[in-house]
Amino acid sequence: MEANDSIQRNTRWVQALDRILEMLNLDVEHPIWVLEIEDGREVIVVQPNAFTVSRVYATGRPDGLRPHGLDSYYDYFRGKLEEHEEQHGSLDSFELANDEWETLFDESFHRYTRYLLFAGIKRWEDVQRDTDTNLAVTNLAREYAPAEVAWQSYQYKGYMLMMNSIAKAELSLQQDDAATALQQIDAGIQQIGEFCGECLREEHGEAENITRERYLNNLIEFRSDLEALGTETDGADSDETDVDSEESDVDSDEADILAELERLLNEDEE
Repeated sequence: MEANDSIQRNTRWVQALDRILEMLNLDVEHPIWVLEIEDGREVIVVQPNAFTVSRVYATGRPDGLRPHGLDSYYDYFRGKLEEHEEQHGSLDSFELANDEWETLFDESFHRYTRYLLFAGIKRWEDVQRDTDTNLAVTNLAREYAPAEVAWQSYQYKGYMLMMNSIAKAELSLQQDDAATALQQIDAGIQQIGEFCGECLREEHGEAENITRERYLNNLIEFRSDLEALGTETDGADSDETDVDSEESDVDSDEADILAELERLLNEDEE
């Protein structure tokens, strides 16, 4: 009897999934949807192929859960930090258990997956928000977690700084403010340089090399592109080319983001 019940339950699950996939009706050209639901939140639905559907909540935790009634575990543990300060008058003895830090880092990883998606569809305000939060998490760990625990997150700070700087610069460019965009990139270059210095002083040579070769160089190239953009002259032919190029970039970004999301999903399943 129990076996039959299990088979019936499995059948209902599969049939429900089939109906969802049929309703979505995969559009290879536009595999990403942004949907608003009844509670006012936005949900990004991604269908990279005919067999896979992912949904990401645009605010709060990417999975839509509300731990302890709050938007995220980060908010929850920030509350514990503030409570500790109120009770003890300082933060000197504040600490979290290793499994609590792991919870924060896991949440940051899923937030990283989301801002990767947001970058692909050019939602730069969301990229800035999520990178701001992940930087706050890794800096919190740097200050209050054991060094070996903090490093699990802190080693990626260069990448977070790069994405945060690009998001700020892109937002400035949307306001036709190339000068401020350059300032944002310059600030990011300086911050990443300081992080590289930390890595060298603490004998994390591999992290320093990766950060310098990839993330610092990316910002330097971005800066060169901004400078080149500032010297271009406007014209009808140039505008038409820019529009075509932008549409091509969007298609390329979506393809790249889908490939990366599939890789991340496969890692979770291993």
